[in-house]
Amino acid sequence: MKKIKYNHLVSKSVLQGIVTGVVIALIIILVSLDSPALQGKDKSLSSLLSIFPALWAVMLLPVVLAITNYYLSNRFINIIKKQAKKLKKEAGRIKMVLSFIDNLRKDKLDEPFTRKNKKDPLSIALLNLREYMVKNKREQERRRVEEEQRNWVTQGLAQFGEILRKSNDNLEELSYEITKYLVNYMKINQGGVFLLNESKHGEKYFELTACIAFDRRKYSDKIVNWGEGLVGRCGLEMETIFLTDVPHDYINITSGLGGANPGTILLVPLKANDELFGVIELASFQILQPFEIELVEKSAESIASTISAVKTNIQTNKLLKETQIQAEKMAQQEEELRQNLEEMRATQEESDRREVERKGILEAIDHAAISCEFDTTGQLLSVNENFLSTFKYLPEEIENQNLKIFFFKEDVGELDKILADLQNGHNYRGRSRRRTKPGEEIYLLSTYSPVMDHNGEIVKILSLENDITEQVQMEEALKHSKEELGVMLEEARNEMKEQFKEIEAVKIRNEKTLEGALDAILTSNQDGTIEFFNAAAEKLWGYNREEVLGENVDILFSKETAKSNEFVASFINPEAPKVVGDRKEISIRNKYGEDVPVLMLLSEAQVGDQKSYTAFIQNVEVELF
Repeated sequence: MKKIKYNHLVSKSVLQGIVTGVVIALIIILVSLDSPALQGKDKSLSSLLSIFPALWAVMLLPVVLAITNYYLSNRFINIIKKQAKKLKKEAGRIKMVLSFIDNLRKDKLDEPFTRKNKKDPLSIALLNLREYMVKNKREQERRRVEEEQRNWVTQGLAQFGEILRKSNDNLEELSYEITKYLVNYMKINQGGVFLLNESKHGEKYFELTACIAFDRRKYSDKIVNWGEGLVGRCGLEMETIFLTDVPHDYINITSGLGGANPGTILLVPLKANDELFGVIELASFQILQPFEIELVEKSAESIASTISAVKTNIQTNKLLKETQIQAEKMAQQEEELRQNLEEMRATQEESDRREVERKGILEAIDHAAISCEFDTTGQLLSVNENFLSTFKYLPEEIENQNLKIFFFKEDVGELDKILADLQNGHNYRGRSRRRTKPGEEIYLLSTYSPVMDHNGEIVKILSLENDITEQVQMEEALKHSKEELGVMLEEARNEMKEQFKEIEAVKIRNEKTLEGALDAILTSNQDGTIEFFNAAAEKLWGYNREEVLGENVDILFSKETAKSNEFVASFINPEAPKVVGDRKEISIRNKYGEDVPVLMLLSEAQVGDQKSYTAFIQNVEVELF
């Protein structure tokens, strides 16, 4: 159809050339007919041509214009055809570009490129654009997936942190909550927690404290020795173990969970500050992704720190209970010692009373004493009735006898010393053992006084004696009782010293244990005065212990918290009953005036009438990364 139009244009152009040539030729001929050269001549065409030969060219003008128009029209048509072809080509390219852009807009980046010539700059640019957009789309998809994975890990760690903050002093329940959360959140099949313990002989082993399989809690007593199986290897190397090619019976041989045959096994050590606390083992039929492994590894450190804190709390509570038991035992022993001392005091008072009685008896005996007189050599001069009845002699039997007959052979030397002192004019008063006529042993309290004449010469020796045999026997018995009582008292004192040493050692050990605890610990008396403040408390509050020891505990809390928080108010007020045994979330005020959220547990100890309170404080802010 377009070709027919082009021919029509050519014909029309030729026709216009012919018409134009004819018209021009006619005009020229008509004008030439009026030329002065034809005056008086025949005005025919032949005459005109003869006069003006150039009119032959005018006669050929229609042909020339026709040919010229034909050539020009064909040339123009060719130009139009070329332009039309170019326009068609451009329209095709525009249509292709619009289609390509529409596919890009509809995110159809995989549609085939229909351009035949793929080497022209536009095609290359479009292909590069599509390749860039495909690459960009893949990169965005990758970033989106990574962002979702990061959000998944972050959300999991945040929720996991909440679970750990609610941890109690039961390691088995804590292990179960950890395992339950990981199994449900990661949508896996099995999970278990093995905590590192140590036997009485110092041998390390792993104990299964929690196990969940197929959404059900399993109760199993399982022990894995140090270095045995996957659990032992993971604990020994303290590195993550991830198995994807698990034989059918492999889990029954080396894995700690047992039962099902998973497709993958993940074991992660629970370590904090290069100290191992256990191993967590997870099994799944699906291959675990790196971001899922990352969640478990990042959670492992928080789990280890929490387990460490729980163990510390358990050990601290145990030490506190032991301290309380020791304090009660010491108080009981002090009471027993006090009773023993009171009994000893009563015994001593009884002994003093008897001593007074004995003195009264001696004074009475002075009035009715055993009396005799003898010279400086011990020769008897006279005796009274009490003397005779005491020694069981008749008067005639002791005439001209020496005092030596009333002494045992081994005591004669003592008599000689007494006589020597008497000869020097010294008085003698003492207790001596005597011998009666039947050979019986008696004890006398004797007073020998020299009787002198006017010249100072000793005339005789006057003796006044009292029978104190029963008293001596009582004294021997009392002495023996005192010795026994002294031994008992010394044993009691030594026992008390050992107990005090033991209690002091326990106290020092407890203080060192509390001093090295990761949690902040402070102790106050019943008046609210701070008596203990460990290094973790110094770090948490920013105070040195010298700044707070001896101060009231209210300096550690803001006035607003002391008024609004019932737990803190009761702790600060010495008269108020304390909230003991419950972990509470409160705010403390550090040295720099900042409020810090913490978890606080208060325990009470009482020795006699005195009470002390120990606070265990954990920072609520848990660093997850």
